[in-house]
This record gives sequence, C-alpha cells and structure tokens, in this order.
Amino acid sequence: MAEPLFLKRAPTDPVGRILYGTSRLVALAGGLVLVAMTVMTLVSIAGRALFSTPLPGDYELVQVGSAIAVAAFLPLTQMRGGHVIVDFFTVNARPALRAGFDALGAALVGLCGGVFAWRLAVGAISLKEANDQTTILGLPTWIPVAAMAPCFALLAAAGIYTAWRHWSARDGGGDGTLALPGSDR
Repeated sequence: MAEPLFLKRAPTDPVGRILYGTSRLVALAGGLVLVAMTVMTLVSIAGRALFSTPLPGDYELVQVGSAIAVAAFLPLTQMRGGHVIVDFFTVNARPALRAGFDALGAALVGLCGGVFAWRLAVGAISLKEANDQTTILGLPTWIPVAAMAPCFALLAAAGIYTAWRHWSARDGGGDGTLALPGSDR
C-alpha cells in the first residue's frame, strides 16, 4: 500500500494555517458534542436502570449530535489526508500522475462539500419556515441542519486547498510526498 501523500504536519502557508486551525477548532467542537452525547446517554441509561425514567428524547439528541459531529470532523480529515484512498491501480504510477489524481479527488471533495453546504443552508431555511420539529422534544430541526452547513463549507474550502496543494506537487514531489510551502521537505 502506498504511503499517504498528504500532510505529515500542519501547513505553514497562511491559507493552510488558517484552514488547518479552523478545521481543528471545528473538530474539537465536534468532539465536545460527542462527549456531551456520551454523558447524556450514560445519564439516560442510569435513569432507566435505577429509576425507570430515561431521559426523554435521548434518541433524538443522539441522532442530531451524531450528524453534527460527523460533519465537524470532515474538514480536518481532508486537511490531514485521512480519507480512504483506493490506490490499487495507481500504486506503481509516476508521482506526478498520482498527485494529479489526488488533486482531482480533492477537488471533487471540495465541490461536493460546497453543494452540501448550499443545500443544507437552503434546507435549514425551508425547515425553519415550515416550523419542523422533532417528535418527542419538539426541537426545531433547522438548528442542527444550519449547524452542519458551515462544516461543509469548511470542507469545501479544505478540498479546494488540498486540490491546489496536490496539483502544485505534480512537478516537485519525485518521491510521491507532498512538499508543503515553507517546509524543509
């Protein structure tokens, strides 16, 4: 299996630093959502076992929190090159060709992230206008949908950035690794 092409460490160029730092903050927020869901689940299980009264709407909150957390993790995963890469056909290809394919894949991630952000924003507005709510808690569904839109917008920016970095590496990285601007590689 080929070694990952992208970031062994954080980018050093200004755009990369901003995207990487923002992606880390968003991922940390997603982690806090997961911790809150874990605590809420433990309280609900303990309440069910000890007092026969689970937290109402715990399934709704886990569903909403999971969606937000996953969306929050995607930009950092893209920035760190952590998405699954199937390189069966390109493992023995020239580094420039692999970098070109990686640039295309990252650009497609950026495009899909942008489309998802746009549609989530439109969907949030539509859900708010329809006054859509969850069944048990009556939580307005537009709120978690709106919370995911910026995560996908950040994923779009990370995809475009990483596509640009992979495209730039076509000429330079003879060993298949991506030289970051300002790095010693």
